[in-house]
Amino acid sequence: MDLTFKIPSFEYMVNSIYEIELEDMDNFIRGHLFYFYPNIDKDKFYSFQGNARKEYLTTCLRDIFVKEQDLFAIKIDTYNKHWFKNKEIILEAFQDAFRTDLHNEFIDMVGYIGLNPVCPRFLATNTFDVFYRNSERGALGIAMHEIVHFVWFKLWGEYFHDDIKEYEIPNLKWVFSEIIPELIMRDERLKLRNPYSNGQVIYEYFYKMNIDDKPILDILYEMYSTMTLHEFMEKGFQLLQKHEEEIRNAMHS
Repeated sequence: MDLTFKIPSFEYMVNSIYEIELEDMDNFIRGHLFYFYPNIDKDKFYSFQGNARKEYLTTCLRDIFVKEQDLFAIKIDTYNKHWFKNKEIILEAFQDAFRTDLHNEFIDMVGYIGLNPVCPRFLATNTFDVFYRNSERGALGIAMHEIVHFVWFKLWGEYFHDDIKEYEIPNLKWVFSEIIPELIMRDERLKLRNPYSNGQVIYEYFYKMNIDDKPILDILYEMYSTMTLHEFMEKGFQLLQKHEEEIRNAMHS
């Protein structure tokens, strides 16, 4: 298992943000760029459609990209050094968590350092985005979160033989997967290296979500801790299916 942080093209960065801001994306994902880039007029941005919106976004971000080149050079160096320093203990913890050998798996993962304050991941290519303003510890925390998804869905797919399209938002399998990093990263080795471990490893609404007056995270962690991984996949997903309506209501309340 290995990861390299790289700087993609400016066009990649623009497209990454543009895809997040499409109308069919959930509101809790959209809109973060206006906080980090106050030069982008929110009303004007959403008034445009298609290529006009992308052109406006490109114009607003180009000067920022050019001005931040020195910072990008620093980030690619510090992120990669910090990963290299911690990767062996992370590998060990993930192997224990997923009960499988990962030495020869995921050897070509890439974290693209970019302008997108939201950090999408791409299962088909084992790649993800990381915001360039993150510290090296923050970048490592994001990386661990995304690697959990890569490993989880590889093992899930090998067991269930389903369609990878079902692993993306808004499918229930995506919802289930977004809970898993919280369970995995309760491991003390990972908590020590994750700057988000004292706050929110996953979306905020999961921490407030209850089933029969008990936190859903506690229910699933108990299941994860006492079952085989495949049994947990089956039983945990059945639990979400049973309570899907109330879970989705909590997500969008």
